[in-house]
Amino acid sequence: MDNNELKLSLRVATDGDKILLKNLQQLYLHDLSAYTENLDLNAEGVFENNDIALFYEKSELIPLMIEYGKAVVGFILFTTPPYTLQGTDYTIGDFFILRKYRGRGLGKIIVKELFQTYPGKYTMMQLIDNQTAISFWKKVLSENGLEYEEKETMDGDDKCYLQMFEVGKDE
Repeated sequence: MDNNELKLSLRVATDGDKILLKNLQQLYLHDLSAYTENLDLNAEGVFENNDIALFYEKSELIPLMIEYGKAVVGFILFTTPPYTLQGTDYTIGDFFILRKYRGRGLGKIIVKELFQTYPGKYTMMQLIDNQTAISFWKKVLSENGLEYEEKETMDGDDKCYLQMFEVGKDE
């Protein structure tokens, strides 16, 4: 990578990232609301979700920031047991990259870094109507040579696809 290229990196969020992460999550929830009837604004015009506070209280919940150059351009909310399905090591929860940075391959690169940093058994879910996310994840799994099991499941009132796969240390 030459000096003119921006560096893409993944890091654990710090206490100083709390407000930024909460604000980014609002953008994520706005995008997600197009695929579910279960996300609406409250009386103050924000999506209510208290997950972010928990990510700073429990060591098994890992908020990760995606940086491109010096700018934070997204996040991954990542969980370990007991906040995963039984028999798995990790769950990729929320995964978000700002629209301005989508379509550049950044998501694929950062997921590869995630897999190299955290090898093990994974699960993740996408809302069944979110074809963009489903297509992204199938392409990422395929390009990384990962075989996966997939099934339909319910997350509350929402129909989702659930994928289970394993990432080795050399992926």
